[in-house]
Amino acid sequence: MGLVAKTRDDVMSVTAVVQHTSPITELIHRRRNIVEEQQRLKTPSHKSPTATQPHEEYEPERDVTEVLQLHKENQSKLANQMLAMTRNLKNVSVAARDIISQDNKNLSDVQDVVDKNTAKLNKETSQLEKFNKSSGKCWVWSLISLVMVIFVVMVIFIRLFPKRQ
Repeated sequence: MGLVAKTRDDVMSVTAVVQHTSPITELIHRRRNIVEEQQRLKTPSHKSPTATQPHEEYEPERDVTEVLQLHKENQSKLANQMLAMTRNLKNVSVAARDIISQDNKNLSDVQDVVDKNTAKLNKETSQLEKFNKSSGKCWVWSLISLVMVIFVVMVIFIRLFPKRQ
């Protein structure tokens, strides 16, 4: 092995060439490179001016506490949003319940009016049927009496004005 690797990327490329490359192994190597690069960027180098200040050194515990604090803040925001949405849902549900109960009351009132009107209509219908039956008899008797009157008038007319011979 006469190859000398100068950087980590060179080592990775040499390793990729030596091994049989497949898409999965390439993805693994790329991901590993990205993670290593991120770790390298997180840790300050000794040459940077920020490394000379002791309070700005890389502290994994501080990063973890910051991440935890961010997660707690996000969770509290989400909990507050969920609480607000729950209150809103409750208010909408109460309003819908009130509207539905008012509608049910209106429907029951309308049903009572409809029942009363139906009863009145049935009563009027029965009275009309009775009137129709009695009016039919009345017309028959009226016509019979008219025919009788005409007959009597004709008889009187014939007696008063006999046929001339």
